[in-house]
Amino acid sequence: MYQALIVDDEKMIRMGMRKAIPWDTLGVRNVFIAKSGEEALEIIRKHKPEILITDIKMDEMSGLDLIDSAKKFVPQIRVLVLTGYDKFEYARQCIRLKVHDFFLKPIDEKVLIGAIKKQVAFLEMNQIDRLTDVNEYRANAVAEQMNIENFMRNLIHNRVDLNRNEINEFCERYNYIQEQQMQVAVIVPTLFIDSGDNHFTILSMKNICMGMVEGQNRGLTFMDDYGRIVIAYFLNKQRGGIMEWIHELNGIFKDEYSNKPRVAVGNPVDDMKLLRMSYNDAAQLLEYANEGYDEIIQTEKAQRIDNAYREVFASIVDSICADIEDSERVLSLFDQFCRTTESYNLSDSYVRKCCLELSASAYYSYLCNSSLEADSRISIFMNSIVNANRDEIFELTSQFLTKMQEDKEEQNVHFLIEKAKRYINEHLSDDLSVSSIACYLFLSPNYFSRLFKRVTGEGCNEYIIRKRIQKAKMLLETTNLPTGRIALMVGYRDTNYFSLAVKKSTGKSPKNYREEFQKKELEAHKQ
Repeated sequence: MYQALIVDDEKMIRMGMRKAIPWDTLGVRNVFIAKSGEEALEIIRKHKPEILITDIKMDEMSGLDLIDSAKKFVPQIRVLVLTGYDKFEYARQCIRLKVHDFFLKPIDEKVLIGAIKKQVAFLEMNQIDRLTDVNEYRANAVAEQMNIENFMRNLIHNRVDLNRNEINEFCERYNYIQEQQMQVAVIVPTLFIDSGDNHFTILSMKNICMGMVEGQNRGLTFMDDYGRIVIAYFLNKQRGGIMEWIHELNGIFKDEYSNKPRVAVGNPVDDMKLLRMSYNDAAQLLEYANEGYDEIIQTEKAQRIDNAYREVFASIVDSICADIEDSERVLSLFDQFCRTTESYNLSDSYVRKCCLELSASAYYSYLCNSSLEADSRISIFMNSIVNANRDEIFELTSQFLTKMQEDKEEQNVHFLIEKAKRYINEHLSDDLSVSSIACYLFLSPNYFSRLFKRVTGEGCNEYIIRKRIQKAKMLLETTNLPTGRIALMVGYRDTNYFSLAVKKSTGKSPKNYREEFQKKELEAHKQ
């Protein structure tokens, strides 16, 4: 199975291709998308896709520049170009860059599928050709791996002469950086293995570690003199932290072996030649560990580093929940959270978990501060971020918080209008006006007038008149009070104005309305 990358500055085009093409049936496992050349290069550097589909005309970096740079990371990458510009110069440069197909937009879906099939077929044939050299490659790779493991084992057990250039030669040969921050984790599989074939299980665990560590360029895996698995992590090599990686690894051990080994974590060091100090920290922790310890043991210094982010994150979440009524404050705190994830070098998967936790906490506070019932928005949000990249996760979370604040503001608007209605109904006999009601609600008259019309569908003054006439009709029907008195009771100081208002509503004067109503009542009683 292969990987493909779609690059286009138009979201509709790149998302459309990602969803419309039956990638699995074509033999493509992962499909990445990027909106710019810079973002695409980062994906190419990290994931090394075999197929690139790109537009030419993009801001900052053109598709042609992208192709040129991409081939430096993946020389054999298969390139399809889609463009809306029918220019000979583009075609000429594509030939120079050895582009494998060139299409003008819009392209028929079947044609694009056929082009992708063609590239996958080429990759399959190329892979078959390479298999002839596999045995030789494997033999060399095993020998190199043995050399690396032996050197690292000698390094942590102080059998490497630090005054000579052995570390420099090792780093130059295998393209490692000597002066980088590293941290050791020591895994003790025998503390939980109950089966008879311990050696096989330990080697199996070591292979899992190598896949998770070397396979993702996180560090080096080897065995120490005591049969324990040692991982020398490269810190700041990529997004993520050592505790996150260890928890991820332990989760795999739990699935594979129904248990987790004990792991001790040493303090970080700033140079590979000091790595044995981090190893000694971890070894000392294991020596004094007992069954009461957690499955992952850290020094106090390492714990402080690990807990620092959680403390900052918890503080941000608490502040968001406390200030949930202040939409600007909530979004400002979320921006602070986004910056924090960058400074702590968190991985996309960990950011995804944090955004879900933050959103769920904010939504719970929102519900507690409103009269609304819970709906499915959290589950919808969770599904939307499952396969999203870092930028998409931030954007979706921001949209979630913004929509939540908009809903709350809308609820507050309805509360204000209900409050205005209650005030009107309780003060019909007073000298009511849009201005006086707005003053009561601490709003400007213009804003309140527009708000009332938007929510109720009628103007505030219309509502006052309608309620006054309703009450006047009720009093005319159920009492023998003089119409002048009724006029005052419903807020009309001018009886002539009152009569005109009743007549406009009923088609009759107040006196005639009362007489006709009473006549109908008498006739109904006679029957």
